[in-house]
Amino acid sequence: MTTTIETIGLQEVEHPLKFLKSLNIKNISIKKAPEKRKPIITKGDKKLDPKGLFGIWHDSHCTLESVRSTAWKRNWDI
Repeated sequence: MTTTIETIGLQEVEHPLKFLKSLNIKNISIKKAPEKRKPIITKGDKKLDPKGLFGIWHDSHCTLESVRSTAWKRNWDI
């Protein structure tokens, strides 16, 4: 079993370590958390004309109620 305890610094680690050692738990490992990376943002291609996408659903015969009923019937098991 693995238990994770997140702390800010080494001083905060001392108290849980003393407690675990008092329970005779010998298999203890300390790992430094991976550094959080900033997401890479790439600029889009401004040469593309989005006007071609306008009205792509104009021939679709659906109502808000039909969209909602279809969405609620989905199986969301992950």
